[in-house]
Amino acid sequence: MLPPTGRRPPILALTAVAVGLFVVGGILLVGRVGVPADLPSPSSSGPSAAPTDPTATPEGAVRAFFVAFAAARRTDDPSLIRPYVTSEQSSAYLSVQGFLQGQKAVNKASVLTIQQVDDVAVQLSGTSGIVRLVYTEGGYDIDLNNGDAIESPKVLAPRNLTVELKNVGGHWLVDSYTTSQP
Repeated sequence: MLPPTGRRPPILALTAVAVGLFVVGGILLVGRVGVPADLPSPSSSGPSAAPTDPTATPEGAVRAFFVAFAAARRTDDPSLIRPYVTSEQSSAYLSVQGFLQGQKAVNKASVLTIQQVDDVAVQLSGTSGIVRLVYTEGGYDIDLNNGDAIESPKVLAPRNLTVELKNVGGHWLVDSYTTSQP
């Protein structure tokens, strides 16, 4: 039996959070399997980067950025990605902010149910880095005010991403990203 209509949004929200945590955990777990040996380990990136700091490595920073972007999509709040970008004037921040403002303008947000990062390749040059990957996401749009789904879940086609990062104070931060179809 379904709960009364007035209790569905909180139950849906809790379910979405639980699914999101499960997906994020899976992404992080899968992301550590088969990491190329040439990537620096968190302990090798210097004394200022703690082992649990996702910005200690370029790949960790990119994964944290997209996890934060998924959370930001739920409320159309770009400030959630701020810890993972070089600045609010960076191309990455402005791109996310523009997308979320567009969603908000039409009174919708979105819930990601699939967020998959594959084929990660990292290139470093001093305090700059490039991470190339294949990114797949899926989910559905919701009404921003009441959280009701306004479309059926769907999975988007995988995209090739090139993410540019900078090392600032021992932390890798996303500066920009570009996307293309594989």
